[in-house]
Amino acid sequence: MNPTLVLADHRAGRWRTFDPGALPGPWSSATLAEHAGVLTLPAGAPGGARAVFADDALGTLVVLDGAGQARRVPIAIPAEHLACDPTGRYVVVTTGLGASWEPWSDLVTVVDLADASGTTAVRVRVRTGEPGVVIVPDTGTGEPMVVLRHREPGEAEVIALSDLLRADPHCPVVRGERLKLAGDLGHGDAVDHRSGVVHLSTEAGIERLRVTGGRPERLETWPWPVPGRAYFLRLDPAAGIVAAVRGADADAAQWHTWTNHLVRWSLDGSAEVTRTGDGLVFRPDALDGTVAWTIVHPDGDRLAMLADGRLSEVELPPMSAAPRPGVAPWDPVGDRSAQRRALALVSADLAAVTRGGDGQLHLVRGSGIESTLDLGSPFDEGGHLAVIRAPEAQVDGVGR
Repeated sequence: MNPTLVLADHRAGRWRTFDPGALPGPWSSATLAEHAGVLTLPAGAPGGARAVFADDALGTLVVLDGAGQARRVPIAIPAEHLACDPTGRYVVVTTGLGASWEPWSDLVTVVDLADASGTTAVRVRVRTGEPGVVIVPDTGTGEPMVVLRHREPGEAEVIALSDLLRADPHCPVVRGERLKLAGDLGHGDAVDHRSGVVHLSTEAGIERLRVTGGRPERLETWPWPVPGRAYFLRLDPAAGIVAAVRGADADAAQWHTWTNHLVRWSLDGSAEVTRTGDGLVFRPDALDGTVAWTIVHPDGDRLAMLADGRLSEVELPPMSAAPRPGVAPWDPVGDRSAQRRALALVSADLAAVTRGGDGQLHLVRGSGIESTLDLGSPFDEGGHLAVIRAPEAQVDGVGR
């Protein structure tokens, strides 16, 4: 199958899919939970399911097949993070802030995609704290274990998937074994299902653990190789763990001076660092050894791609309501939403990137913009992009 690009306008409550080599299909109604993103499922997921995302308006998990057709399963919202087990049968959804500035929801939902009726969605309560989530096999028993990453205080919590599935109705409390993390402000999760190693991004570095005998076991923490920390982690089997490390950001109004480095860790911990320039770098993407990211800066925005050790950059048309110095990049500009760019690698040499607030999608290949698509709405805050590919045996396992 050709790659299918998912476009989600989470402010307008719409989404659609299209083959980048063809005309896009019609818009459908769904308010994607932008923070949780889109989760690609591995080959063999039940019912031919290829990807899922959370509808934060209706409180459902939207399950997409390879043709972009959707079915829905009820879940708790606001959705914070999504993760699947290595088979793609089970999806876990955590809840977080939504429109609040403080964590308030402690609900976690487990969905069994093998239930064609869409009614197997178990809800339990854990603790508040903007939880991240991965599912990993216990290295001793092979049993699927859900690992939750909590904030303030920072801790990792391990709960057997079977304990969640057999929980009673009415959202009972279900807690597991806990491990105190060195950092309190976790943000970013990745898991290598083959080794069972979980990678959690905190201010202390990439804190690593595995589950043995139902208990979390701490592994060596990888310190940040340059000043700052990463807020997003990606797992690319060809590149290892990928992240953009942002320099000290105590003054968000001076975001245009933030330093950024793209770092790729092999799974043995060795790091390769590329300086990306000052400004706002938001959610890089990785595919088959290629890494792409955007840099937003008052002097001009760029799309960068790193492949085979070669770095290429393409200038992007400016956003009419771009972030401005002196104002945090997520604060409104006048009466308009703060704008940014969503990004997804369609292939190792083709990237899709939005022009937030101006309702355009650019397809960028190599040295320049190949084509531009008018989206028919502003795409405030940049929207969200993801790619559904031909079924793969191993996927990242975390919503992006």
